Amino acid sequence: MNYNRIILVGRLTRDPELRATPDGISVVRFTLAVDRGMRAGEERQTDFFDIVAFRQLADNVANYVTKGRLVLVEGKLQTRSYTDREGNRRKAYEVVADNVRFLERIREGEPEADADMPASAAAPAPPPAPRAVQRPAAAPPAPAPAPMDEPAGDFDDIEFDDQDLDDPFR
Repeated sequence: MNYNRIILVGRLTRDPELRATPDGISVVRFTLAVDRGMRAGEERQTDFFDIVAFRQLADNVANYVTKGRLVLVEGKLQTRSYTDREGNRRKAYEVVADNVRFLERIREGEPEADADMPASAAAPAPPPAPRAVQRPAAAPPAPAPAPMDEPAGDFDDIEFDDQDLDDPFR
């Protein structure tokens, strides 16, 4: 059995780069900085992961995420080989994202995420219309029970024998 799944939470090191394949499929690339867990007194260490996403997910990332934003990326680790400009064989390790969750909201006064997108990027898709969930009307809550008055008198006058109690712990 093989299993290739990776989940990362980190911040983008720069704005995502949106491009298209010759077939017109959207591709976005970005780098995610993920801090390692550290112990007291240790210096903070950070790992950098190259992330790639395709199609609608690529468009959403390019339109709504910018440098410094906190995101959760779910996907699989993939390697690819290529030859660099000097003719050397190289390997690249990247995460192919299946899901990207935006973990921060846009703060008031900040420009929208797509305001800094280059003009060469594909036109941003309009945000999806929110889906209304049909829920049955809730029944009105039951009235709270009326508070009980304190009993008149005390119970010191009730006689009972401790032997009559059915206590399994005796």
